[in-house]
Amino acid sequence: MKPIKTPLKQLAYFKTGGSSLGVYSPFSHQALGECLREVLDTGKPLLVLGGGTNSLVLDDAFPGYVIVFRNMKTITQISETVFEVEAGVTNTEFSEFAFSKSLSGAEWMNFLPGEIGGTVRMNARCYGGEISQIVSKIICYDPSGMELEFTGSEVFRGYKDTLLMENNAIVSKVQISLTPSGNPEKSREKMDFCRTDRERKGQFLFPTCGCVFKNNYHPDVSVSSGLLLELSGAKSLEFNKAKVSEKHANFVYNKDSDARSILELTFQMRDLVWQKFGVWLEYEMEILGACPADLQEKIGEVRSSPRNPEQKAALKLAKEKFESMSKAPK
Repeated sequence: MKPIKTPLKQLAYFKTGGSSLGVYSPFSHQALGECLREVLDTGKPLLVLGGGTNSLVLDDAFPGYVIVFRNMKTITQISETVFEVEAGVTNTEFSEFAFSKSLSGAEWMNFLPGEIGGTVRMNARCYGGEISQIVSKIICYDPSGMELEFTGSEVFRGYKDTLLMENNAIVSKVQISLTPSGNPEKSREKMDFCRTDRERKGQFLFPTCGCVFKNNYHPDVSVSSGLLLELSGAKSLEFNKAKVSEKHANFVYNKDSDARSILELTFQMRDLVWQKFGVWLEYEMEILGACPADLQEKIGEVRSSPRNPEQKAALKLAKEKFESMSKAPK
């Protein structure tokens, strides 16, 4: 299979990225393995992009090859409620597919940007659902093209944490188990809510990567990153046509900006929360491509020190506000 010269900016959901030696877009599980072995034979580096919905692709030229999964779209029925789903099926496509079969368990995935492969790799969750709840088997390749197979319990380790994020295995297809829908109208209602809530929050107005920072569920924090950012004043931030969303402070809009400017803006966001609350946010956004040394240093920075009285008081108020918001009627 021949790679195609395609600017990464055309492939990345965030609309950033430079050039590469070529892009592979395999049509099947077997073809993916062949692509991986071809890249290995060249001795060049590999970038696995997928849908790129949780990623910021850097603008410097990438000195290797890229793999995307948009042509791996097959859904194979194993039993009445079990399906084998290739990595390039989008979350929305699978949610609608499950609904068409009168099955439940994938409603929360409707209009979640991204593809099944990336959703599994990061153990995505939203609207009360998590991919680990419905995936029982993951079929992958290691970077050399050797096939691997894992159970869900082997892969999923917790909140947005998986074995795949550590061993760099590449998801090719997964086995998903659903349940008969006892109330199709309720399923459609949940799916419609997921769509309209994202639209209400402005998530599709401009290119984004979704949430930039992970939530910190440690009892010491337990406040959403979005609220910490909002209370820190992050919604007013913008830099070189990159702007924090006025509707959701953990979202950054790309308004014809570049990857470096977007990163610089996220550094400002992270610093605001540190100064006000003494909480150091961890990136959920994956940063891909050729990374200059100065950006690597900032991305990898970690701060840790006891909170001062003002920060403790501010975090206490933030917790109270978050708890009251969580209890409020939806």
